[in-house]
Amino acid sequence: MAAASASSSSELPECPVCHDGYQEPKILPCTHLVCKKCVVSWLHKAGVKGGCPLCRAPILPPTSQGQRDLDTLVNDLPTDLATMALVDSHNTLSGQHVCMICEDNTAATSFCLQCDVKICKDCVKTHKKIPGTRKHVIEDLNKLSPQRLAEINRATCNVHDDRPAEVYCSPHQELICMLCATTNHRSCVEVKAITDVATEKRRELEQQAQRLRAMETALAAQIKEVKDMFPSMRRKAKDTFDDLEQWVEKRRQEVNTLIQAEEDATMTSLAELEKWRAALALNAASVENLVQSASGGALLGMLNSLTSRLNDLESQAGTTRKIEAADLTFNLHKLDQLKADIASLGQITKPTSTPTTLQQPTQPAPVTSTATTATTRRTADKPRRAELAKVLRVGDRVKPGPDWDCPRRDLTGTVTAIPSRRAVTTYGLDPTGRVDVEWNGECECHHYMGYNGLYDLDLL
Repeated sequence: MAAASASSSSELPECPVCHDGYQEPKILPCTHLVCKKCVVSWLHKAGVKGGCPLCRAPILPPTSQGQRDLDTLVNDLPTDLATMALVDSHNTLSGQHVCMICEDNTAATSFCLQCDVKICKDCVKTHKKIPGTRKHVIEDLNKLSPQRLAEINRATCNVHDDRPAEVYCSPHQELICMLCATTNHRSCVEVKAITDVATEKRRELEQQAQRLRAMETALAAQIKEVKDMFPSMRRKAKDTFDDLEQWVEKRRQEVNTLIQAEEDATMTSLAELEKWRAALALNAASVENLVQSASGGALLGMLNSLTSRLNDLESQAGTTRKIEAADLTFNLHKLDQLKADIASLGQITKPTSTPTTLQQPTQPAPVTSTATTATTRRTADKPRRAELAKVLRVGDRVKPGPDWDCPRRDLTGTVTAIPSRRAVTTYGLDPTGRVDVEWNGECECHHYMGYNGLYDLDLL
């Protein structure tokens, strides 16, 4: 009996958790694809709050906790039917190639796409002779790939499992056979061929994917723009403080030059004064020596000349300027102001206006005056409760509202995120109906603005 081709085996999609072929692949909210059994096993281990085993994103909403068993909850997750069809096709082609019509284990060589069976050479000939099967498409088993087999519509009727689905009822959104189309769905206004409906839905999905791709491209551009801001901020800070350092260093050199010039001029004057001081000391010592050692006659003999010389020295005091020490002064008031100005350099400021919403390229966001919008929402008849939740914006100043359950009602704060980031990152909760608020730098927490009908906040 012929074995499955190696190429078909390598094309089998594998679950990233168990690394086996998918068994009922489930699409998680984060779009990762995981076997149902792996999801159930993972949640049994991690708990209902457990996230995706690949990215840790939440799998089940918090509202589902305690409602039903995990098997039922996971079963409600959407199934990737395309991957299931590929796995089923692979399993069909990887099994034993035995004719499914003969009863003598004859080796199968072909596959009838309409009958969904493997057949031998003799049955192929018989197939082509019978009027009901002569137009069936029969392909060589050795050339048939799982992808080709999965592309063939082999869906069954929603009512009759033994009959192939031939048309699609749009009002009931059901795949049905021709028998159902002429009986139960006879009055339905839109019953079309499956291929026609699939073509139309493919076109709609492609258009939606293009819109999502355009939004993703715009968001990627915004993310890049924000990321590029920080190197620019660092360069700006470096240039600013480099200029400041250069200016301070230049001013330092200028002041040192002034001090040096003053020192040179003062030292020249002090040199002259130093000569006079030395003369005073020398003559004073000489007079003191004469007074103590000279005889009376000798002292009187030189008294006139000595007195004249000493009088000349004393008279020089009137012609010599007083020694005045220079002083370096700073305007401390201006210095304090300069320090305050330097301290204010490099302030990080964030916009308080509403973040720009990503729009489709053909639908630009309307320009609205922030001041006008804020004034409108703060008039005497400003919105309350449910209406407030619809118009609340990031940057709004808020206070405790009607459903506030904390003893402190004197707090005021600023809305920082809608919907709440902290609800997801810190508590693993559904952010819908919650917002983040920073309370005057004291703390930041998430608050109800619609969740379970509660409204914690009100506009200032």
